[in-house]
Amino acid sequence: MRCIRELLNRASVALTLILLTVVATTACTACTPPGPDQPEASGTNNSEAARPKRERQELPPPAESQMIREAKGVDLSQLSETQQATFVTLINTEQSACDKPHSLATSLRDDPECRNSMLVAQLIADRLASGATPSDIKLDIDAVVRALTPYEIPTEGRPTYGNERAPVAVVVFADFECPHCKMEAPVLRKAVQQYRGQARLVFMHFPLRMHARAQVAALAAEAAHQQGKFWEMHDLIFDHQSQLEDEDLERYAKQIQGLDLTKWKADFAAKSSELAVAKDRALGENLDIQGTPAVYVNGRHVTPLLWGGSLEAWIDDALRR
Repeated sequence: MRCIRELLNRASVALTLILLTVVATTACTACTPPGPDQPEASGTNNSEAARPKRERQELPPPAESQMIREAKGVDLSQLSETQQATFVTLINTEQSACDKPHSLATSLRDDPECRNSMLVAQLIADRLASGATPSDIKLDIDAVVRALTPYEIPTEGRPTYGNERAPVAVVVFADFECPHCKMEAPVLRKAVQQYRGQARLVFMHFPLRMHARAQVAALAAEAAHQQGKFWEMHDLIFDHQSQLEDEDLERYAKQIQGLDLTKWKADFAAKSSELAVAKDRALGENLDIQGTPAVYVNGRHVTPLLWGGSLEAWIDDALRR
């Protein structure tokens, strides 16, 4: 079983959200393993595999006299003198996180609009404080820069919880048979509720082929969505995740107040529902989603390498931009 496990605890996470953060981090990092015929199943399971190559090109180190040693806005209080020296070297040889040719250090000094560089510099400091090696930190930088690069994720017409005009869109790609998706579902909704109209939750279908009933469950939820009852069906399916036969899904449909059962049955069998689910999944494949749930905040892929995966912190960051 392949499972991504990236953990980084940040002391700055609010105490009131510790439980939410723990659940969200577990869900996002303990991804449902892909099946052998899935696009997300590529790669190797060999724990002794060679270290992956870097995605970003390192800059040549400047002369000692040209080293930029100041890192405005970055907390270095937990670093020893040796670690601070390593930090200075890294920020002078790592490229700006805003896809500009200069270094992180130059970005911190001269490009205050590049918030990503400040976040990456803080990541470097935090990882050094935790004992990580420069080689590991460089791979983390690649992952974080990739996560901070926003993707255009069209959400029009997709199931939305909250204010549809909210400036922050929390998009989740999920599978109805995925246990981590079930665990994260209330976490996402509760986090969005805290922002009182500033954030909305959008659901995208990503049924994994290893789950025999995930596709059918997605069709049932999509059929309910045609009558504005997606979230009711969403909750019933996750509440009865091990009971997803056709007769089970019809029984859940009958429990939803105001749902026209005849129309639901027609939509459940309709090609339009199948196409809607397929469109969501194709979008997820284009995003190179490696497992479920996969969460994006305004197009940026939530990773536990920043803020311990706290959804609140990711939403706060989106509101600052």
